[in-house]
Parts: sequence; structure tokens; C-alpha cells
Amino acid sequence: MTTQAQNVKTYAIESGHLNIELSGNTVGTRELWWDDYGQKTCELEKSTTTTKVFGMKDVVETHKLTIIVKDKFWTVDYIDNSGVKGTVPYYNEGQEYVGDMSEKEQQEFADNLLEQMGGSKLESEKVKGYDCDVIEIMGAKSWIYKGLVLKSETKMLGVTANEMLSELKPNSSVSASKFVAPTNVSYTDMNSASQQMGGGTGFGSLSDAYSEMENEDEDEYYDDEPLVPVEYPFTKFKEVIANFSYLNYTCMGTNSIGGMHASSFMSGMNSIMVAAQSKQNAEMDQADAFEKFKHNGHTCYYGKMDDEEDGGAGDGTALLVDYPSHDMYIMIVGIPELSKTELLKISDKLDF
Repeated sequence: MTTQAQNVKTYAIESGHLNIELSGNTVGTRELWWDDYGQKTCELEKSTTTTKVFGMKDVVETHKLTIIVKDKFWTVDYIDNSGVKGTVPYYNEGQEYVGDMSEKEQQEFADNLLEQMGGSKLESEKVKGYDCDVIEIMGAKSWIYKGLVLKSETKMLGVTANEMLSELKPNSSVSASKFVAPTNVSYTDMNSASQQMGGGTGFGSLSDAYSEMENEDEDEYYDDEPLVPVEYPFTKFKEVIANFSYLNYTCMGTNSIGGMHASSFMSGMNSIMVAAQSKQNAEMDQADAFEKFKHNGHTCYYGKMDDEEDGGAGDGTALLVDYPSHDMYIMIVGIPELSKTELLKISDKLDF
């Protein structure tokens, strides 16, 4: 690695402390300490995330510490006192690739990447006196100061997430102990785990491991009775999604969590969610304000999601389609609002 590549800066400020207030569906705080222009970071989040869609309430408590020192990372979940450690995927390759660029080339690279992802750079704005670049991409708007996100607003698929600067101490001294992982935690080594599974240390392996950890404890996240899993096989759900296409929407991911299957799609700033849930979980009294009708032999409900408890999706509409043979509802959510005709077109293309 060249000397220039070793000096790649994540932030344009050598060290400091940032405190962020979280609001929306997630309420709490996130703190960041950094040194060596972001080559060393320590992030601590304490928050509660609450979502509710058609009677399905999900409450997630988060108390997590993440330390990254160059190409090594440690993550601690203080709620179950567990940890994960490993190597940051493609760290050296990224450092060399970006490090060999001039500052002008780095900016051009970032601008091109933003454009390819459908994002845009807006006029600069101040956040508590700091001049910020404003970026808008995939339903999220961020105010960035010298690489640090001081403010963000996201509203996607019925979930609202806001971040706002509480305190920033640029160039303040940070104790070296902030970048030392706690020793009273048992860590799972992701490098060893991925090798045992026959794969390298990559994004896929890390993501899969986190998904497994989340699925093991997902029942702990529900205030009320645990959800009844949908009977419709997840393999068939994925097949239906794989064969589905609508205008210029791109599938962003398909998952099965908490007994519900779901897939999300994006087209610029527009989003669609398709979800399958057991009829036993739905509280249909919440759909009183929805229009009830028949379509192709199915009982359907259409209306605006304007209840703050239903994920705060005040700018979205939903279509609920009854599949009694599978004892399930298929829910299709469009944000911003999609008409009943548009949602029915989407439903007709989904061969459940």
C-alpha cells in the first residue's frame, strides 16, 4: 500500500466527538468518537425502535457498541452481552483505490456514484452553524459536514427515521481507550466462522451472521403475543417476487422475519413493499377506514396509511388482499401514495 493510500481520510477533521438525537420510529441517542481522520472510530447507540402495521407491533431495544480500527472491527450487544469481531471486508482494496486518487478525483468519483444510485446533491444548508452538503438518495436526505452526518431524514416503507445534531466537539482529544474492545464479552470471530462455512470474509457472510443473530432473538422484540408465522412457504414467496416486475422499480431485498415475509422495491424516491402475514395476526378493526371490495375473487381493503402508530406512513397507501386458502393477507404499500388502480395492477402481477 502506498503512503498516499495510507492517508485516506474518512472525515476531514482529525478527531472529535459527535452526539446525535434519534427520533421517529427510532428514539434514542447515537454517539461517535473518532481519531486519525476516521481510521479509528467508536460508536455507541442506545435506542428503542417501534413499528406497527395493521396490528403487528414490533419493539426493538438496541444498546450496541461498534469499534473500528483500520481493518479490524468489534461489535458488542450489551442487551445479551454478546460480541462479534472480524476484518472489515475489502478495507485494503478500498484504501488503495481511493488513496491513489487526488482530492478532485475522489470528489468526481463520489459524485458519479451518487448519480448512479439515483441520488442528487442539493444546495448547501447550515445545521446549528455548520455549513453542510445536502444529499438526497433513495428516500433519505442527509446534511453532511466534513464527512460527518449531522442531520438526516428518512421516510421509507412506512418507517420514519430522523437524526439531529445534539453536540459536536471537532478536534477534541479522544482517549485511546475508546478504541479498545471490552474484554468482558465473548466474541464470535467472523473470520473463522466464514472460513468454516466455506466462504471468505465478505459482506454476505457478515450480513448472514447478523441475520441469524436477529432471528434467534426476534421473539424478544414483541410486546404483545408472539406473531403467528405465515403458512405460505418463504421459498414460494421468493419465487413470486423473483418473477415480479413493475415499471422501473428495483427489488432491494426479500426477507422473512418475525413470522412475516416481506420484499421492498425502489424507483428513485418512490418505494413499494410487498408483505405476507398470517390472518391471525391482523387486527382488522384498524382497517375500518379502508374501502372494502372484491377483486378477482379476493376480498380487498384499500386506504391511506395515515395513523402514526402504523409506522407513521402518512404519505402512503396500502392494499390488503385476502388469501383464505393460505390463511394470509398480502399487503402492498406504496410511498408516496399509489391509487387503488395502481396497487391492483401490482397485485395482479403477483402470482401467489
